[in-house]
Amino acid sequence: MGYQAPLALPPPAGTAHWGEDVLFSGRLMAELARLNSAFLALAGELHALRPGMPVLGLPAHILAQLGRVTGTPAAAGLPYAIYDLKLRDERFWRIETAAASAVNDSQPPVTADRRTVRFAGQALTLAWHLAQVDPRVTRLSLGMETGIQEILASLPVGSLDAMALRLAPAVSARFCTRERFWSLLAGAVRFPPGEWELERLRLLGLQLQGAESARAQLLHRRLRRSTQA
Repeated sequence: MGYQAPLALPPPAGTAHWGEDVLFSGRLMAELARLNSAFLALAGELHALRPGMPVLGLPAHILAQLGRVTGTPAAAGLPYAIYDLKLRDERFWRIETAAASAVNDSQPPVTADRRTVRFAGQALTLAWHLAQVDPRVTRLSLGMETGIQEILASLPVGSLDAMALRLAPAVSARFCTRERFWSLLAGAVRFPPGEWELERLRLLGLQLQGAESARAQLLHRRLRRSTQA
């Protein structure tokens, strides 16, 4: 994602300022790796508390393979988040941001585990920052819909803590219904992965993310046609 294949021909005349548009900086990749590792660690901790039970949208047998993780090369080099904050559900975000901004909002609707709240705050801070800086990167790395980008960009920084409390129960694994992805990731966690295994994991996640985006666009077109009918 952060490189561009060499052109077969030189750039056309008048494009002397052409250059690579690096969307995924080293700092962003490091932050994604940190949060992905933190999500794996959270999943492992919650699984240890409730063995045999699904956690964060992942089945127990995948969680058992992941184990307790504090950091893994499998989380590095992935140009996308492996966690989700319902970033395709605009209605959910409108409801929750309105509630978080309310003067009398002193308690989230569901009591969440403090570790999950802490992770939600960290993930939300990154999403808020990216929505302010470059919506393209927000969509590519987090799968965030345009409407939610606009909601996040308009949030005052002082409301992020309240919003994290409300988002914590919604934290889940991305691609959680795609067991092949998580089996590959679990294998990379348990055994030192080679570059080929990491590339396979990166490409599979990008394919799943593209499929998610295509489904969302198809749904939006159907909704527009139904409202115009």
